[in-house]
Amino acid sequence: MAAQISRRAVLAGLAMAGSRPAFASTPPSNPDVVIIGAGAAGMAAGIELKKQGVSFVIVEAADRVGGRAYTESHSFGQPVDIGCSWISGSDGNVFTGYGRRGGFTLVNHTTAGSTLFDLDGNPASDAEWAAYDRAWGAVDRALSNAGRAGKDIAASSVVPEMPYSATVQSWVGAMDYGVDFDQLSTADYWNSGSDQPSFIVKEGLGAIVATLAEGLPIVLNAPVTAIDYSGPGVRVETAQGTIAAKACLVTVSTGVLAAGSIAFTPSLPLAKQEAVQDIPMGLLLKVPLLFDGARLDIPENNWVTYRIPEDQAGRACYFVAWPCGHDYLFGNIGGRFGWELYAEGHDAVVDYALEELVRNVGSHARKHFVKGIAIDWADNPLTLGAYGAPRPGKLAALDILAEPLADKLYFAGEAMGGDYSALVNGAYNSGRKTAKALAKALP
Repeated sequence: MAAQISRRAVLAGLAMAGSRPAFASTPPSNPDVVIIGAGAAGMAAGIELKKQGVSFVIVEAADRVGGRAYTESHSFGQPVDIGCSWISGSDGNVFTGYGRRGGFTLVNHTTAGSTLFDLDGNPASDAEWAAYDRAWGAVDRALSNAGRAGKDIAASSVVPEMPYSATVQSWVGAMDYGVDFDQLSTADYWNSGSDQPSFIVKEGLGAIVATLAEGLPIVLNAPVTAIDYSGPGVRVETAQGTIAAKACLVTVSTGVLAAGSIAFTPSLPLAKQEAVQDIPMGLLLKVPLLFDGARLDIPENNWVTYRIPEDQAGRACYFVAWPCGHDYLFGNIGGRFGWELYAEGHDAVVDYALEELVRNVGSHARKHFVKGIAIDWADNPLTLGAYGAPRPGKLAALDILAEPLADKLYFAGEAMGGDYSALVNGAYNSGRKTAKALAKALP
C-alpha cells in the first residue's frame, strides 16, 4: 500500500511558508490526481479540478507557492517581483481580475515613458530617438513577415542591419525571450500575443499569484523524484512519501525535465524526450538595484535603454526605473550573455548592472546606491532557467510536449502557454486547459 502524505507534513510545509490559513487543512487520502508544482499552472489546474469535483493534491518542491512568480520583500523592505512582473495583455489576462478582486494596486504600464542614451552615454537627441523608433519598426516587421509566412527560422537570419538594431534585439531576444536572435524562432515570435495593455503591481504580481493557493490541498517541501505510470494508475514518489492516484499532471520547467530530476517509469517516449531538448530554458537575469530615494533624474516607471554597438546584441543591462514608486531600478540581462555573466558570480552581475547605469546617468549614482541582488533562476534546481524558448525549426515540439501519455500522465506550464508562452498567464491557461482535458478523460 502506498504511503500517504501525512497531515503533519502538510502543516510543516505551511508553517515554513508562513501561509497556513491559505491551504486546505489536509490532502485527500486517495486523490484522483497528483499535480506536481504549485506555480501558476499547477494551482490553476487545481482550481479547475476542484470545480469539476475531482479530488487532487498538489506537491511542491519549494517551501512556498508561486514558482517563478514570486514577490520578495525582505531584502529591500519593499516588494520586489524577482520573477514575472507584468500583467501582460491585461484586457484578457486572468490576473487583472484576481488583482482587482484582491484589492491590489494595478499601475498602468502601457504608456510608460522611456529614457534613452546614445553610445557615449549622453541623453539621446531627436535624431537618435528617430533611429531607435525606426529600428523597432524594422525588426518587428522582419520577424513578423517571416512568422506570418509560416517560416520557423532563426530571427538572426532576417533581422535588418541598421542603427539601433542591436539595441532592439537585446530587448526582444535576450530580455523578452531569454535567448539571442540566433536561438529565437520567427514563428514563435509571430505566434505570441500582444503584451499590451499591461499593468505592474505595487504589492507584486507574485503576491497575486500566491492568492491562487486559497483552499487548495498543497504540500510544500515535497520534491518529486520518480513517477511510475506503468500500472493502471500512477505512483508518485516524493520526499514526503509515495502517492497513488489515477493520473498525474506535471508542471515543472523543461529545464527540470531535461536535467532528469524526475525518473519516469517507463521512460518518456523518444519524441517526448526530444521535445524537451528542443525547448531549452532561456535566461533573464533580473538585477534589482536599491537606492536611497534619489531618482537620478529618471522618472518613475520609465524604461531605461542605451545604444550598444551593432556587433554586441544582447550584451546590455536595460532597466525599469522605480516601479510603482519603489526605491529600486530592476535591471534585465538575458540570453547567452546572461548565462556567461551569472557564471562569474552574484557580485559580478550586480557590479555590471551598476556600472552600466553609472556609465549613462553619471557617477553620482554610486553615492546613492544601497545594494543589489542577482536573481538565481540560472542555477535554481527547481527551474534551471527563466522560461522555455523553442529552438528555430522546432515549434512543433510544444505540441509534442503537451500530448498526454496513456491518458494518465499530463504536462502543462508556461512553455505550453499558447499565445502567452513564457508568461504567467500562459502558464495559468495551460494548467486550466490541461485540467479540463484530464478531468474529462478520467475513468
